[in-house]
Amino acid sequence: MLPARALVAGALVSVFLVPASAAVAQESSTTTSSSTSTSTTTPRSSSTTGSPSSTSSTEPPSTVPKALADAFVALANQVSQNQAMLAQLNTQVEQATQRLATIAAEIDATQQKLDATRAEMERIRQIVRDRAAYIYRHADTPGNAVADIQRVQDINSGKKYAESATHTDNTKVDGLQKLSNQLDAQHKQLEQSRAAQQAEKDRLQNAKDALEALTTHQKKLLDEAGAIPVMGDAELTPEQVTAWFDARNVKYRLSGGISIGDLVLMYFEEGKAEHVRPELAFAQSIIETGSFGNALDNNYSGIGACDSCEGEPAFPSPRDGVRGQIQLLRNYGDPTSRAANLANPPSPTIYGNDPVAAARLYDTFFAKGRTPTWNVMGNGNWATDPGYAQKVLTIYFQMVSFAAKHD
Repeated sequence: MLPARALVAGALVSVFLVPASAAVAQESSTTTSSSTSTSTTTPRSSSTTGSPSSTSSTEPPSTVPKALADAFVALANQVSQNQAMLAQLNTQVEQATQRLATIAAEIDATQQKLDATRAEMERIRQIVRDRAAYIYRHADTPGNAVADIQRVQDINSGKKYAESATHTDNTKVDGLQKLSNQLDAQHKQLEQSRAAQQAEKDRLQNAKDALEALTTHQKKLLDEAGAIPVMGDAELTPEQVTAWFDARNVKYRLSGGISIGDLVLMYFEEGKAEHVRPELAFAQSIIETGSFGNALDNNYSGIGACDSCEGEPAFPSPRDGVRGQIQLLRNYGDPTSRAANLANPPSPTIYGNDPVAAARLYDTFFAKGRTPTWNVMGNGNWATDPGYAQKVLTIYFQMVSFAAKHD
């Protein structure tokens, strides 16, 4: 069984780059309230209920106060925004580094041209000096002077020839001097640009480092707050979860024309049968299906959906889809889970139609008991997305907050 891939609908909220100091300042208001959210639900008995049964509508005592639920959602949203900003900062740092390399290459090229121009100026000046000295020493022998200088025509004497050649060379020197001045000014301008670009890169890098440190701290708080067991009794009721979903006013498509209320009840019945937290499983399905926007295959949790897979399997009915998800969650969350102590036989859609082979596959699951709490979901456990648990838990805490607000 390969880890499933999270299918998240929608996109991250667009954010713009802000100074790191502003991002750090947000921690004082966001993380202060979140730091107390480490005392969330504690693990309960791992006993298994024998068979599915309808969950009572009596509200169970909530172990997650609304304030803590709101704090988690706010902090999770802040982390998502920080991660988007970090991606922008990382791109900008890379771009600044590339611009620095380009400027450095231009500086080197300009310096080479400047050195070559100055060397040529010095060469021509030396010719002029040597010619003047030669003419001075051979003032009475203009023929020798003429023989020493070429490419000048219509000159009748060595003196006139030397004067003409010197004028030509001085014109070249003047041109080279102007070019040298231009290259020197360009070189200084490039040096200034490099200094400014280096300062900009340092600013971006400092902002990135500060935001990374803040986000790491916030993720630690989320991990502490999100250490909610996969196994356990429901903390919400089917009515509360259904009311939360209905209040969102989203369109959904379920097979057989069943309602969200019916589906929620199945989650609570199957969750109770395997002692798996049903509201968390339902929150997971919200993420995996995009709020059941098109869930006609009854595969509500992305089981079998991976980049190298041919396609996720369809379950025969909504009940089968929920049951397969709950059984798999138990395998992830309960190290003692075995086919023999399941309330129902292992899902044929996941483990095959041969009961013996299916039981063996369930019992030898590669990730058995690897994720006792929801905060360690993701990163290859169920989904590859490192932010998978955060997304599921954000949905769950929204449910908790809604229930507390409307009771």
